[in-house]
Amino acid sequence: MSNAIRTFITITLDSEIQHALSQIQDHLKKLDCNIKWVKPENIHLTLKFLGDVKLKKIDALKQTLDGLLQGSGPVDIELARLGAFPGIEYPKVLWAGLKDEDGKIAQKVFALEDGLGRTGFKKEDKPFHPHVTIGRTRSPKNLKLLSEALSNYPLPIGLKQTALHITLYKSTLTSQGPIYESLNETKLS
Repeated sequence: MSNAIRTFITITLDSEIQHALSQIQDHLKKLDCNIKWVKPENIHLTLKFLGDVKLKKIDALKQTLDGLLQGSGPVDIELARLGAFPGIEYPKVLWAGLKDEDGKIAQKVFALEDGLGRTGFKKEDKPFHPHVTIGRTRSPKNLKLLSEALSNYPLPIGLKQTALHITLYKSTLTSQGPIYESLNETKLS
C-alpha cells in the first residue's frame, strides 16, 4: 500500500451545468474526432492540483484548507466560452471557460497558492484561468472541424451556480478513468 495519495482541490459543478457540458460533448462527438471525453459527473473546476500527498499530512492539509477558505464567501460560476490548450488551432485539451467577473475564483486560488505555498506545496508558475476540462484529443483526426466547432458553439446563456464549498479529492487512476473520493469539504459561507 502506498503511503501517499494523489489529491486536488476543486469546486464541484451542479447537475445542471454538468448536463449542459454533457450536451456540448455529445455535439462534438458527431465530428468523429479521436477524443477521450471526461465523464460529465467528473467534470469539475480544479483550483489546485497537489499531486501525491503523504497520508500522514492529509489531516494537516484539511485543517489548512479550512483555515484558508472557511467562511470566505461563496463563488458564482457561469459558463463563458469553449476553448482549447495550447490553442484553438491545434486543440489538445478541450475546455469550457468560466466567468470570474467579481474575481472571487481568483481570490480563492490566490489564497490557496499563498497559504499552501507556505506549508511546502509548490506554487503554480502559470496564471490561473478558470476552466473545466471536457476532453483530450488523442490524434489529429478532424481537428480543423473541431476547432471550428469550439469557436462557434453557442453556450447556454445565464447557466450559473453558486458554489458554497470547495472539496479536497483523492484521485485514483484506473484503466476506466479516474475515481474521485471526497476527503474534505470546506464551507465557503
